[in-house]
Amino acid sequence: MTHFLTADAATSGSQAVLPLAGVRVIDLSQIGAGPYGASMLGDLGADVVKVEPPGGESFRYVDNLFGPGDSAYFYGVNRSKRSLALDLQTPEGHAVLERLVTTADVLIVGFRPDAVDKLGIGYEALAQLNEQLIYCSITAFGEDGPRAHQPGMDILGQALGGLMGLTGEPEGSPVKAGVPIADFVVSFLLGFGVCAALRGREQNGRGQKLSFNLLDGQIATLANFLTHYERTRTPIRPQGGGHPQLAPYQPFLGSDETFFIVACLNDRFWRRLTEAINRPDLAADPRFESNPDRVAHREQLTDLLSEVFAEAPSGHWLARLEESGVPCSPINRLEDVFKDPQVTHNGSIIQLRHPVHGGYPVPNLPIRFHGTPAQPRGYAPRLGEHSREVLESSGFSPEEVDRLLAQGVVLEGPVS
Repeated sequence: MTHFLTADAATSGSQAVLPLAGVRVIDLSQIGAGPYGASMLGDLGADVVKVEPPGGESFRYVDNLFGPGDSAYFYGVNRSKRSLALDLQTPEGHAVLERLVTTADVLIVGFRPDAVDKLGIGYEALAQLNEQLIYCSITAFGEDGPRAHQPGMDILGQALGGLMGLTGEPEGSPVKAGVPIADFVVSFLLGFGVCAALRGREQNGRGQKLSFNLLDGQIATLANFLTHYERTRTPIRPQGGGHPQLAPYQPFLGSDETFFIVACLNDRFWRRLTEAINRPDLAADPRFESNPDRVAHREQLTDLLSEVFAEAPSGHWLARLEESGVPCSPINRLEDVFKDPQVTHNGSIIQLRHPVHGGYPVPNLPIRFHGTPAQPRGYAPRLGEHSREVLESSGFSPEEVDRLLAQGVVLEGPVS
């Protein structure tokens, strides 16, 4: 049976004020990058209001695992926030957003530049309402330039940013990462940027605009490859499960047809490996003496080690390598991650509880605050679930809210 850390268990015994308590975030973003980043701001204590059109954002409908309009994808990236269903296409809806902006600290927009202009929600317009506003723009490729107005998404960020060109088997087709890494890199950068901008505002009293895009985020992951290429002018090509700059640093197959990882980051680990597999002759072989030598003779080295590892099951080799202090690990499939002892010990997966659908797992906040513990604080909201609550807490009178509901400018959920 899988055991999850629950939201209640994660906070029991702690009355500390969360790091971003008192910060209000208006989240206009959709799909992955912005919503997941905003969720982590909510984990840290920010009051995150997700503003959606009356029909809900499109990714509420990308699957039906919780029922129509309640996709598992949406639930996975939209925790720790409240939902306001608001029609921004109407003058009344735009006026509501403007009032919300006057009391907000952060606003997150995730549309193409032309859509931002059409909706009248650009930084220049909203900063006139609140000069302390931290305005976060998320685009696929940037706000100007040759691709700025083209539709963009995670897989295009991976393709243009070089990640897919580095991933896959030698001589094989390009392969995207198994997770939407272009989206989620921006999610993490969003939290980093917002916290830095809040600190900057404390110092100078002014908000500012922050711009993020999927392409730049992918380029940022190439830090160890860009300089290497500039110095060598040798193109780096996919190495399957290996590493173009290190060897051996890849999966191997045991006699039980199960893969495991061996990762010799330096020559010390290499020597330990040769001892663990009873092949000290390999350490003395001039082809494999140093890491550059091993990289240059990667194919011969891989063939030799593969022959050795094919002699016993993966569990045998993992035990031998761990005992010798050689970095190694099994390769977890998704279903294995839920049961991994270290994942369980870390509380890396947390259980949220939805009032209709019951418990479901999400990743825990990957930052541990030891003085002010923080973690996901609530399930993904149903569309419009908090519309009345958000508006009344933002200064709208009950009569104004009733009128907006009657006009259809604001939708009150839950709606399926």
